Amino acid sequence: MAETDPLGRNWKLWGGVLAFIAAVVIVGLIFFPRNTPQPEATPTDPAPSVPVDSASPSSSPSASTSKPASGDCPALSTDNSFPNEAPASEWKRHPAGMLLPVNADHGPAKKDGDFWRCFSHTPSGAVMSGITLLFDFSSGGVLDAAADSPQRETLFEEWKNAETPAEFPLISGFRVMDSSDQTASIEYLAPVADQYAYTRVDVLWDEKANDWRLDLSNGEPAWDTTLDTSSYTDFK
Repeated sequence: MAETDPLGRNWKLWGGVLAFIAAVVIVGLIFFPRNTPQPEATPTDPAPSVPVDSASPSSSPSASTSKPASGDCPALSTDNSFPNEAPASEWKRHPAGMLLPVNADHGPAKKDGDFWRCFSHTPSGAVMSGITLLFDFSSGGVLDAAADSPQRETLFEEWKNAETPAEFPLISGFRVMDSSDQTASIEYLAPVADQYAYTRVDVLWDEKANDWRLDLSNGEPAWDTTLDTSSYTDFK
């Protein structure tokens, strides 16, 4: 990308029209920078309609759980049904600053500092994992949130010294673009002014970790905008 690109060398805007670039810049710069020390500031992101930093959400009594095959992740749901509705979530604040959805059946079941991990090996687990692992990697600076690839190393080096924004958007919805036992692609939606921005996140199942990992083998997730949100499922 040219040095004069207002998004900086780390950002690639695809398919957007010129009138939407300002909105995409706002959201695109939000996710990828790694957290760097800065004076404390009162968060200004909008509060979700569910409790923040409250007790862990209760598990659905009808959900079956898997037995851990490897790694240190606990047994989670084995419900492989397509997530036509979002898993019931409580919103927790990641140490790097963003509010993220948490579900007792689908994860993240472990919150090790900036590394929020352990998601169910299901389509719903993939939904819960994508945006969280992206934030772990980009703003939390957790290399292991992404599967090993040359692109992982390159992007980690590019993002780790970027400036941390003062505000983070609230992810409002998702749609599953592709899902299998080993991989998934999820689009996440966030309101920006009177528009919506979205990004597509790829994840893959790591047998050794018994968990999903961010898949950056196709390059960095790009942001675009949309006026039609009818195909997205709202987070609860």
